[in-house]
Amino acid sequence: FGHRVYKAYDPRAVIFDPIAKEFAERAGSGHLYEIAKKLEALVVADLGGKGIFPNVDFFSGVIYNAMGIDTDMFTPIFAVARIAGWSARILEYLPENRLFRPRAVYVGDLEASYKPIDQR
Repeated sequence: FGHRVYKAYDPRAVIFDPIAKEFAERAGSGHLYEIAKKLEALVVADLGGKGIFPNVDFFSGVIYNAMGIDTDMFTPIFAVARIAGWSARILEYLPENRLFRPRAVYVGDLEASYKPIDQR
C-alpha cells in the first residue's frame, strides 16, 4: 500500500484488480482475491485519508499464486522487474562519481544474531 507519487489509487492497481479476479477465479483461488478485496476496503477506510491506497504490487501476489508461482519467488520477481530501472539509475550517476551518504542512522540492535528463516 502507498506510493511516493500516487496519493490516490495507483492506476496500475486499478488495471490489475479485474485481472487478479479473473486469474484467481480460473485457478480456483477466488477466496484469495476476496481476502485481498476485504483488506483493500479496510486499509482504504482507515488510511485513504492519508493518501494510502493499493499500489501496483497489491494484486501481484494473487496473480502470481493463480499462475502457480511459489511464494518464495514473489520477492525475486519484484526485484527482477525493477533491475532495468535500478541499472539505468546507476548509469545516470556514474558521470558524477560521487559517494552516497546515508541521511539516516541505524538504531537497531547491533548485537542481534542471525536466525534461519525456519526458526523465526
